Amino acid sequence: MMVIRLFILCIAASLLGCHPKEENRPNIVFVLVDDLGYSDVGYMGFKEGLHTPNIDRLAQSGKVFTQAYAAAPVCSPTRASILTGKSPASLQLTCHIPGLPMDQYFQRQHKGKAIEEAYFKDHLPLAEETIAEVLKTSGYATGFLGKWHLAGSGSARSKSDGVINAQYHPDNQGFDINKGGCAYGQPASWFAPYKNATLVDKTEGEYLTDRMGDEAVAFINEHEHEPFFLYLSTYTVHTPLRAPKDVIERNDGNTYHAMIEKLDENVGKVMGALERKGLRDNTLVVFYSDNGGLWGNPPLRGDKGSLHEGGIRVPLVISWPEKIKPGKVETPVTSVDLFPTLIETANIEEKPSDLEGESLWPLLTDAGELKDRALYWHFPHFRKSGLDMGAVIREGEWKLIWDFETNSVFLYNLDEDLSETKNLAFQHQDKMEAMMRKLRAWQATVNAEMPGKFDTLKTSMTK
Repeated sequence: MMVIRLFILCIAASLLGCHPKEENRPNIVFVLVDDLGYSDVGYMGFKEGLHTPNIDRLAQSGKVFTQAYAAAPVCSPTRASILTGKSPASLQLTCHIPGLPMDQYFQRQHKGKAIEEAYFKDHLPLAEETIAEVLKTSGYATGFLGKWHLAGSGSARSKSDGVINAQYHPDNQGFDINKGGCAYGQPASWFAPYKNATLVDKTEGEYLTDRMGDEAVAFINEHEHEPFFLYLSTYTVHTPLRAPKDVIERNDGNTYHAMIEKLDENVGKVMGALERKGLRDNTLVVFYSDNGGLWGNPPLRGDKGSLHEGGIRVPLVISWPEKIKPGKVETPVTSVDLFPTLIETANIEEKPSDLEGESLWPLLTDAGELKDRALYWHFPHFRKSGLDMGAVIREGEWKLIWDFETNSVFLYNLDEDLSETKNLAFQHQDKMEAMMRKLRAWQATVNAEMPGKFDTLKTSMTK
């Protein structure tokens, strides 16, 4: 009789959906900021005049990663990497998706150049399994708010509504709702009307960052009684720099600082909603940026678009009061690690077999280090940011940059030279050659697209 009852219960469970038990399943709030630099938050202590009390409070409540990296020095590749757990090179989505149509973009980029940019996709293919799809299948409510930038090139010519290929929008990639996500890489307007077909205008003159914060609070309120995944992907602090006049005045005329203040205010708004609903202790919060800042990242060298540290090292905080003790993590981590981390957070045992990162939970719980590994970047594209078109391997304290445009190699010891001022390739030629072999082997493994007209046989070293 007991066997029959168990059989009936199993059948009933299968009809209701085979989700893990929902009690105590944590909520996940992922705040992805656009173009926020390593030094652009108060808790890092590198810049004066920043007003980020809510972000600083979040940092004090969780793990601060001092060597967190974006998967690319520009936005779209990092965003795709977070969503899929794969490197941009594997996805063949290595560059920001341009506002120009692809043919016009390549024509402009190749003018006067000895080599040509590599091919890249202008959307995130539907065949890729996203973190939202995995969580939704497991019973999570999923919401996307803000910048997507993975749905086709040519948004600057999109009749001012941001829609190029709606089939690639967030609501077709695992998210129950999408508010703001389209082909835009930057907003058509910071103030309503937004000229965005995926975001209905409300109050004229409303500030976009405030609107996204309000939408996040509404999503939390609506789903407080079920596990949810809220992906708040802000358009801020991307150019063009715009903020309410009173906030700019409060920041002594510094519009960038004003945008950061409004970002912080809306992070506080989200955290306040979690606290009011009694959800904070059972919610994992991730705060992260998609690439380095555009306006200086001291003490790092380089800005957005560069393969120096300032282009790829970013803020990362992960907080969950119930499970994670406050502290710092100095282990190098990157975007591909976030997918497996969220899967483990949600107690999902089956995960995609092609993930390229490692769960960060050993670091979050002080249980141990990650296994020894190298981190890789592949960015075969031109930018006006110093050292850009190239590839990188980071292994321990050593970082090697292979500059495609000049076919030169740079080797830095980041423990001794964080600002990357001394190229040690000549002093440590054995190390350089060993790291180059690993980098080339990885590129072959992921079928990395190389620049056109590029001779890989004549690699030089530059002092």
